[in-house]
Amino acid sequence: MYMNERIHEELCGCRVDICTGIYTHLCEEHACDCEFGSEQEEFSFPPTPNDIPDVPPIAPDDLIIFARERDGSPIVSIIRFQNGEPKSIKIQFAKWRHSPSGFEWGYGGSGPAELARYLAYGVARHLNWPKESWDNLDYQDLKWKVIAKIPHGGKVIGAQVLYEALGLPTKSQ
Repeated sequence: MYMNERIHEELCGCRVDICTGIYTHLCEEHACDCEFGSEQEEFSFPPTPNDIPDVPPIAPDDLIIFARERDGSPIVSIIRFQNGEPKSIKIQFAKWRHSPSGFEWGYGGSGPAELARYLAYGVARHLNWPKESWDNLDYQDLKWKVIAKIPHGGKVIGAQVLYEALGLPTKSQ
């Protein structure tokens, strides 16, 4: 078995999730005979607006809670205050580009990239950007500046940190 996804991609020409064995072809002509199986999860790149997940808008004055279930699986929620009352909105993992297993934080891998992408999309949605332009935000930079630094056990941050990491004004609209 290959030691990691990068080595497998270099040798075989496809991308593999080591945990599930699901691989993604890099081109339509490529057929993989690798030991990871023959299931295929396809996505288009760059994504079309239909490939972009429905993420709740994230305002600069919202709070983002990074927590864990008892089994260790990550939960990410937005806390928004409306009329002085907190409202919790869970960010649902739906469509993936980097990590088929979902969100993660505390390092620079595919799970944190997926989480950073969703959070950047939430910021773009709050700013009323058209979906076609959401990928113009550098969510990989957001991953390294914010998501990779969150402790494994979780943390609460102000959403203005996301705006600052993305180079956007932090005044709420």
